[in-house]
Amino acid sequence: MLSKKIEAALNGQVAIEAASSQAYLAMASWAENQGLGGTAAFLYRHSDEERMHMLKLVKFINERGGRAIIPALKQPGTSFKTITDIFRALLDHETKVTNEINGVVDLCLKEKDYTTHNFMQWYVREQTEE
Repeated sequence: MLSKKIEAALNGQVAIEAASSQAYLAMASWAENQGLGGTAAFLYRHSDEERMHMLKLVKFINERGGRAIIPALKQPGTSFKTITDIFRALLDHETKVTNEINGVVDLCLKEKDYTTHNFMQWYVREQTEE
């Protein structure tokens, strides 16, 4: 059973992953409209990957007796000046996501929730790839 603190932290991460998927989808659309097919394909895949990260969290929360909350999302930025701007934004965003994941992992240790800590190690490894 998840503690309320851990459940809230995981639901926060659900929102982050969902927002990430939307942001990368907006970037992909921009790139496609600029004739940057390879970049668009990369970003579409990245958007799908972030959605899968979100779903993995949703299922974990529900399986552990919590209640996953599907968040409302703000519209992501849709206007970019250059492809360099997109990749700078992507790097900045992934750095923030990494910090958030590390915060969840830290909370798991403080709360002595080793099952969730173990689950979150997949996200730690995934951020290393990012």
